[in-house]
Amino acid sequence: MMMKKALLLAVLGAMLAGCAHQPVYTAQYYRTHKAALKKEIAFCAKAEKVSDSEAKNCRTAQAVQSDEEAANGLFSGGTNNPALLP
Repeated sequence: MMMKKALLLAVLGAMLAGCAHQPVYTAQYYRTHKAALKKEIAFCAKAEKVSDSEAKNCRTAQAVQSDEEAANGLFSGGTNNPALLP
């Protein structure tokens, strides 16, 4: 009986260890943690299969990156006013 309990606990422990849950981060997190944003973008680019939480993180990181690129383009010192263009 003791051996069955030990085996059962070992199997349950292994199952739970395999279910490592990655937290889902917010856009605010990626805006304030630039290294995490770069790491997530790189992971998403090379990953072939992702879990649901990883997919959410990929979408969030890509949206933050797109927003930052758009903001940098708009406020980079240039002008979008056709009257001011040469």
